[in-house]
Amino acid sequence: MKKQLLDQFPYAIIRVNSEYQVTHTNLRGQFLLKTLSSTFVANILDDYSDPSLIKSKILPSGEVLFVQVFVVYGTSDRLILIGDEVEFLTHLPAPFEQILEDFAVDPSVVSQRIASLVQEAVTFERFDLMRVDGALRKYTYEYSIGIEVEGTLHTAYRSITDSGLGWIFQNEALHLVETLSPEGFSFREDPQLYRTGFRSVLRVPIIIDHRVIGAILLASSEAGRFQIEDAMFFEILSKLVAQSFFYAGVQLQHEFQTLGTSTLLQTITSAVSDRFTPDFLNHYCTQLGLNSKIERVGICLIDQEKEQCCCIAGACKIFKGQGKCTPLTNTGIQMMIKSKSIVAFNLADPRFQNIELGLVGQGITAILYAPIENQEGKIIAALTGVTSDEFALSSAAAGIFKFVSDHLGLILSNMPLNTLVEMSPQRLQVSTAPKGFEHIIGSSDVIRNTINQASIAAKYDFPILITGETGTGKELFAKAIHQFGPSAKGPFIVVNSAAIPPNLLESELFGYKEGAFTGGLKGGKKGKFLLADEGTIFLDEIGELSTELQAKLLRVVQEQEVEPLGSSKPIPVHVQIISATHRDLKFMVQQGEFREDLLYRLNAIEIPLPPLRLRGMDILDLAHSMLHFLSRTHGTPVKHLSSDAKVQFLKYSWPGNVRQLQNVINRLFVFVEGQVIHSRDLPPELYTQDGDKAETEYQKLERLLSEFEGNKTAIANYLGITRTGLWKKLKRLGLQS
Repeated sequence: MKKQLLDQFPYAIIRVNSEYQVTHTNLRGQFLLKTLSSTFVANILDDYSDPSLIKSKILPSGEVLFVQVFVVYGTSDRLILIGDEVEFLTHLPAPFEQILEDFAVDPSVVSQRIASLVQEAVTFERFDLMRVDGALRKYTYEYSIGIEVEGTLHTAYRSITDSGLGWIFQNEALHLVETLSPEGFSFREDPQLYRTGFRSVLRVPIIIDHRVIGAILLASSEAGRFQIEDAMFFEILSKLVAQSFFYAGVQLQHEFQTLGTSTLLQTITSAVSDRFTPDFLNHYCTQLGLNSKIERVGICLIDQEKEQCCCIAGACKIFKGQGKCTPLTNTGIQMMIKSKSIVAFNLADPRFQNIELGLVGQGITAILYAPIENQEGKIIAALTGVTSDEFALSSAAAGIFKFVSDHLGLILSNMPLNTLVEMSPQRLQVSTAPKGFEHIIGSSDVIRNTINQASIAAKYDFPILITGETGTGKELFAKAIHQFGPSAKGPFIVVNSAAIPPNLLESELFGYKEGAFTGGLKGGKKGKFLLADEGTIFLDEIGELSTELQAKLLRVVQEQEVEPLGSSKPIPVHVQIISATHRDLKFMVQQGEFREDLLYRLNAIEIPLPPLRLRGMDILDLAHSMLHFLSRTHGTPVKHLSSDAKVQFLKYSWPGNVRQLQNVINRLFVFVEGQVIHSRDLPPELYTQDGDKAETEYQKLERLLSEFEGNKTAIANYLGITRTGLWKKLKRLGLQS
């Protein structure tokens, strides 16, 4: 470690040899040893069977210290690390703290930032930053600098073998070689390192979620250059940068895949642009059918002026009428054009009996159509898929066909097909939302991922717990899950636990027999659970239930039976239970306010909903939809947000989420004259503080904590830094306890 760096650590570092003798320490350690008893070091080492544990020690003065023993493979020396807070090992010397606070998440700079930190900490003659693919046991070089290892071809992508990298990958631990010599060679590359002139080596894994995702490899020509203090520093550093390094790799992989796909498409496009190749399209449909398990796949050209379509390619099972022009009337293609999206139909549904009459009697249950657009955004064809089951109605089929239709748009755009026709210049938006979820507006990754999770969970009848802040749309998701799930044919019954008085909630949930209490209805009353039989019951604000009702609800969940008030005999009931809350139920369990066994029963599957502030452009999509709906229902011209109003909408944190957004839109719709809503029309609460530059760092972070309601992930994303870096800033400024 570079000179004087050890003394800048904000905690004591004491090196002890195998005989319990202190051989080196930093300034804090020297000061602390003067105040401790002579047996303190020996007692610490004798007491620590697990070096990974941090233990507290109470001194005679009453002061509490937190102690960890650090060991590393390759030396018998140990470090005793002593701080005055339990999380003291998350801190590094001040210069590194500042760099880590502002550690960017941009994948193009993450590796450079890590390299800068390494170069600030130690002197070396060789440094490699590796990225590891554990599943494939492969690694790549992210960053390399220094003397080339003799006899080594520095390939970009190779297999992990019995090397030093293989050892730390297998053991998930650091490996230190203080002095490299022929007598101590451990790995196959050690002789090459020695011949090159290296005499000290340090190998450090980068670990996230108990998986090695990378490594820092250091070599020096000076024996003893790397010691146990360096190993300790790099273990801490690797933990602090692991998350950024991981997500940078994910983003880079996505970029590589996108670039590779684009290159392939451009190559295919140039290869087929000189002539029309039906065989190519037929082969494409064949492969799509095999890969997607769609029984019949076809491509139909569209001529809207003549209101005709022509099937030019098909595979797996040939379409009846392939190669002939047919009218668009009463076809799924016509409805696809009208709806401006991917459409899918269950042909067994009476509503769609008149669609595709030519397919009747061919054993087809469902059919899907995906629009194919050219590079100008004009629909030129439709990709079709039919199945004998309902797979064509699935979100998986829609997702596959959306991806493929984008590819075909590029290919068909470069084919000189005389039958291609001009279309409206407006680009059409495609919805791939599963059934029931199509009313959930938003295209951000976070809401698409949430919809995907919810649609998967909806396929089963396990109890589902929907969590999220107030106004995030928990009931909307519950209804979508019901519509997409096996209970869709039954009723959807909503119970707002917070809106019903506690003394009435039991009878509302479970019902009562006639005469159970004074004032009851003649003949008794069915409770919500019996009303929801063979369907879904949605228990909103489940955290508001009394402990007594929690016990009775637990019985319903466990036994699938309900006992109305005044009844001596339980009634069997089969119901899908979806619960929702904005409260922290786990914390309530700790406080004794919520039954732990009920929590585990209700959240067999948990679906957390993202707050609106994390959904980016979804804010504008929702506002646009709300304004159009108000215009339709009130028969008035559509109002639009100006560009400056849009900016303000995106800057605001929306603590009340979608519900607050709806209230603001309603107010603007009523009071703004004209069809354009300007920033001057917006309510005062939508304006964040101006003059960020004039704010101190403390004031800015204090404001952001308030605006984002303490959501540190959202604040880190807003600032473009890591969550760890934000935590360090808050800790340094006293805003994090």
